[in-house]
Amino acid sequence: MYTNRFQVNLSGMIDILSNHLYDEKDVYIRELLQNATDAIRARKKIEPMIEGNIHVSLSGGDDAKTLIVEDNGIGLTEAEVHAFLATIANSSKGEKNFVNQANDFIGRFGIGLLSCFIVSDEIVMISTSQKEGTTTEWRGKADGTYSVRKIGTLEREPGTQVFLRLREGLDGHEECYDESLLAEVLEKYGASLESAITMEVHGEERVINDWTRTFADKGALVGKSRDEILAFGERVLDTHFEDYFLIENESARTFGIAYIIPYTVQMNAVRRQTVFLNNMFVTSEARDVVPDWAFFTHCVIWTDELQPVASRESFYKNERLKEVSTELGEALKTGIEMLSDEALEKLLRTHYLGFKALASDDAKFLRLIYPYLPFRTLRGEEKLADIMEQTDTIYYTYSVDDFRQITDIARASGMTLINGGYSYDTPILQELASLDLAVSFVLIDPEDMTEKLMPVSAQEEAMYGVTITDMNKRMAEFDVTVEMKHFEPATLPVIFIHSAATQSSRELERAKEESNAVFSDILASIQQEQAPAPLAHLYLNLDNPLIKRLFTSNKTAETLTVIVNVLYIQALLLGHYPLKKAEMDLMNKNMVHILEML
Repeated sequence: MYTNRFQVNLSGMIDILSNHLYDEKDVYIRELLQNATDAIRARKKIEPMIEGNIHVSLSGGDDAKTLIVEDNGIGLTEAEVHAFLATIANSSKGEKNFVNQANDFIGRFGIGLLSCFIVSDEIVMISTSQKEGTTTEWRGKADGTYSVRKIGTLEREPGTQVFLRLREGLDGHEECYDESLLAEVLEKYGASLESAITMEVHGEERVINDWTRTFADKGALVGKSRDEILAFGERVLDTHFEDYFLIENESARTFGIAYIIPYTVQMNAVRRQTVFLNNMFVTSEARDVVPDWAFFTHCVIWTDELQPVASRESFYKNERLKEVSTELGEALKTGIEMLSDEALEKLLRTHYLGFKALASDDAKFLRLIYPYLPFRTLRGEEKLADIMEQTDTIYYTYSVDDFRQITDIARASGMTLINGGYSYDTPILQELASLDLAVSFVLIDPEDMTEKLMPVSAQEEAMYGVTITDMNKRMAEFDVTVEMKHFEPATLPVIFIHSAATQSSRELERAKEESNAVFSDILASIQQEQAPAPLAHLYLNLDNPLIKRLFTSNKTAETLTVIVNVLYIQALLLGHYPLKKAEMDLMNKNMVHILEML
């Protein structure tokens, strides 16, 4: 038996890197910054007082651009060059079990330098070792060949230079030709790196991360002014924020700034959380680092404890990530608690839905924010604190439909009524009902409101009973029963009330009418399996002048039925109920009858 080594197709590897492993085309910039940063950190372990510096330049004409990245890090010896640059997937850190190790360096996979072949056919690296003082040149080509040679230099400072002769006709790599765009990419990846990144832009030497890097130091961050932190958010996230709070997890190894998004966003919107791992930019769309309910924030987070995936553009979804997310969620709640009343009220006005989602699942948090939550009442949208000042009993409905059914009667009765049919409202109101508050919260059903309808007298029953009985026979096909009552407001001629089961039956019937034959048969079989729904109720208001006049006139039962049918259709339309086919036919038929009466 004998042993062979796998043969690696380098061009195939480059294709994998550029088209499959990395999402960002400019990731080679990150890898160059990463290697330089790791080298500087390694040197600092030996020379703690050294000031790290990374210098980037773009030289040459438009047809022959060369990207140069220089650092004053620890450098490599010739032996290290052979060991770490000639072996794919090796790492200068020499670590194999990187999943469980500490994050002393950003670099993990030893393939970062290969990403430079995305934009160049040749990589030239000149490195002077701090340990030996020797200088080594390494030239690697996209065809998989490389050469190494020693360079005799006198007293060259430790560090490394990387030269990329950029390939002509690069598509989607505008940063290779434009200094301003290159500076933007450098700032994206290196905004928080502790070493200064310098570059000459249009003849002027600039420190790309001059002040942004100071925010990655937790101690310095706490000492920053409000204006400085808001300016940092605008610089890094390109958004003008008005408020924020600082967050930190239990280990204190993950911390950041939670900027409050100043405009309403949908709860299912793409989460935009920006994360730096060991001060290197990882992603601006982290999905799992903070809880989903925090969609109203755009967080900038610095961490050294999360594990990046191979592309270093997201993180492993492991237990530690879940723990960090939960802990940051608690920190977000604490930050919200510390906001001033004015700031909290403003925040809830903009992002009330997200806060309702959180409060519906967190009783402690609900106690904090419930006075500021908005609800829809008979008077429109109001804060709960204002609603609670008006009464000692607040009624609420389970659905929007229930609210519509009883709106007029509730208003006439002087009830304080909340429409609980919107997202999270009913669970919140149910939880508030269980708290020891000065106000009671009572769930009310439309059928409960019939208690406020006064029965007719025995004399009135004798006068109209036969007519109502005859009318009900004619209305039976619509699954509705007609009754006569006294109720307020007197301006309301009729009120239509039905149960949730009746409404479900109506919706099923309409769906069957609008479906094709096959689906209609399926719905019909479902109808047969369901228990008959209770009849809906159409209450005629004998206190209403129109109803009283109709029933004290000499009109026949048939004529009265036509008019009541019109009132029934009107009640459905006012309640926003789509008409069934039979009801649509009834409306058209009765309109003809009424026109004939004129």
